[in-house]
Amino acid sequence: MMLEDFQAGCYEGKHTIVVPSSGNTAHAVARLAREFGLSEVKVVLSADVPDSKKGTLTALSVDIIGVGGGKSVESRAREIAEKNPGHVLLDQYGHMGNLRGHEFFTGPEIVRAFGGDISLFAIAMGSGGTVAGVGKFFHEKYSSTVVLGVRPSPGERVPGARDKARMDEVVTLPWQEFVTTIREVPRKESFVRTRELWRWVEPQPGPSSGLAYGGLIRYLQSLEDSVLEKFRGKRVGFLCPDSGTLYSGLMSSELDTGEGLWVHI
Repeated sequence: MMLEDFQAGCYEGKHTIVVPSSGNTAHAVARLAREFGLSEVKVVLSADVPDSKKGTLTALSVDIIGVGGGKSVESRAREIAEKNPGHVLLDQYGHMGNLRGHEFFTGPEIVRAFGGDISLFAIAMGSGGTVAGVGKFFHEKYSSTVVLGVRPSPGERVPGARDKARMDEVVTLPWQEFVTTIREVPRKESFVRTRELWRWVEPQPGPSSGLAYGGLIRYLQSLEDSVLEKFRGKRVGFLCPDSGTLYSGLMSSELDTGEGLWVHI
């Protein structure tokens, strides 16, 4: 996204980039901004982002602007960029470079890592860029692959992902045409699945990975035996886009309540 904007001259006369993100995009922009001639980075994020994650961004000399009270992080970022001279917005929710990056790089890397065709692949949805790009890649190169989009249950929040209402509000990327089907997973189940993954996946993934894993399990459980049989012996998987390092405290506070932690499959 930044390379395309730089080549298009979007950064001429600009010194500060504004990013509505609490995840990988904010971290990447913080590390790359100065290479594109931008001396300052302002990250607009939800007030409920863990302090550990805020600390990591602060260590990269990022100016953090928290948004609470149900206000839109995206609209606040746009407002800051428009009202302040020398500021430019990185709109990952509508930037086709977001889609293209995952189409040209993430999709082929998934196939390389799996060592061949994939029958079913699940991806957590936030900005829509990953699922749109990877979905477009599979649509054009491996048309029989089922692309499963996974998002939080309505009204619930999982770091790095958006429920239907929040996606409808801000995402303009054409992800719908590249997703075969959708599953929704509760917030708590996403955290439970993340802790399950910590037993055998390194580096330990974060909540949006648990969300994708939970969606994959839910999809397989919903299939009739005759349909499920088609996937036996085939490659299926899900994307782990995040690290759980910054979320361990958050998950402990939500899950260690004396309630059952296991979801039976």
